[in-house]
Amino acid sequence: MDSSMTVGEMLKMMRDPLGAPFFPPVFQVLLVVTWVLHIFFVTLALGTSAFSIYAFWRRPDERVLQLGRLAARLTPNALGLGIVTGIAPLLFVQTIYDPLWYASNALTGFWSVAFIFVVAGGYSLAYFFYLKGSQDRRLLFTAVASFMLLFFAGWIMHVLHGVSIRPEHWREWYAPGGVIDTRGVIFHAYNIPRLVFLLPLQAGLSLAVVLQFSAWYLRQRGDAPAFLNWVAELGRKLAVVVSPLYALAGLVWALTEGPEFGVAWVAAPLTALGIALLGYFIWLRNQPQRGPLSVLIWLLGLLVVAVVREALRAASLARFGYTIANYPYHLDWGSVIVFAVTTVVGVAIITYLALVIYQSQASRDGQVSLRVERLGRIATGMLGAWFGFFLLVGLYTLLVLR
Repeated sequence: MDSSMTVGEMLKMMRDPLGAPFFPPVFQVLLVVTWVLHIFFVTLALGTSAFSIYAFWRRPDERVLQLGRLAARLTPNALGLGIVTGIAPLLFVQTIYDPLWYASNALTGFWSVAFIFVVAGGYSLAYFFYLKGSQDRRLLFTAVASFMLLFFAGWIMHVLHGVSIRPEHWREWYAPGGVIDTRGVIFHAYNIPRLVFLLPLQAGLSLAVVLQFSAWYLRQRGDAPAFLNWVAELGRKLAVVVSPLYALAGLVWALTEGPEFGVAWVAAPLTALGIALLGYFIWLRNQPQRGPLSVLIWLLGLLVVAVVREALRAASLARFGYTIANYPYHLDWGSVIVFAVTTVVGVAIITYLALVIYQSQASRDGQVSLRVERLGRIATGMLGAWFGFFLLVGLYTLLVLR
């Protein structure tokens, strides 16, 4: 690469020459929105994993053990949802931020590949502990190992993001002292306040709102009110403790990374978010029926974080004259239609499954409504038709276009 090439020229040269298949700002909005669900489930998995370890390590009263078993059961489910919902934001990153994604993966190549095995190991151990150890308080070491692997996976993604938004350092990281380093084992860029903000503190808040939601949800099928009130209050108290720490970590993150990219103003929304959450959870005292509202408010809070995160990335690239608004695109209606229909089918299937789980677990007899059964028939029919469409396209490509 020409040493006289500017960073902006390098970024533009690294873009996909075919461009995006649709208007790039649309993908940017979808990236922000889908990241909210992804980070919610990922941090929930960390939170439930940590709580189950605490419950079985301390072995306190029976209520904590009962809740610890529920947390152990929820961990692999939340992690699975975190993995699935992570596909969408990854797709959008690869579409409009391809220079950043592929450069950071090359510079941290060893850990990018290891990430897959780290997550697989964390999930397997979490599921193994739920299946074999959580009922009789055995094999706690598998839960501890799972938590450590999942947190390490978060650290890898944290470093990849830090590397991706600092393109001015890519060449020196690739060839320090003029010697090319292809090992990909060095953690080149990280910000500890950001990591604390996004992982452990958000894990605490995700756990807190789900505890409140669980208390509301399990009440629908007539579980013991005293236990459920305790669960809701435990979630509220946890959030009251974590929220001010969340505001402080957000402030430190903004003050350490914001000025680097010329956007110190991000300190205001991050700090205000933590303070607003603290006020909400203080107000929530003696209101155990507010679980759904707590989840909604937390998702809106995560949307604020997602916007700030995207603003930092955009500000970093704007230093070099690189913006998503100028990303090349060529309208490909075939790709857009396939993406749209796949999304509709996927949302229909997920909605059906979620309603089945909700209604069957919220009632003593495990029954679901006729309306949900009708939705299931429609959704599965759509899925079968879509599979058939792809099969026909494959056969046409193989037999006609070869």
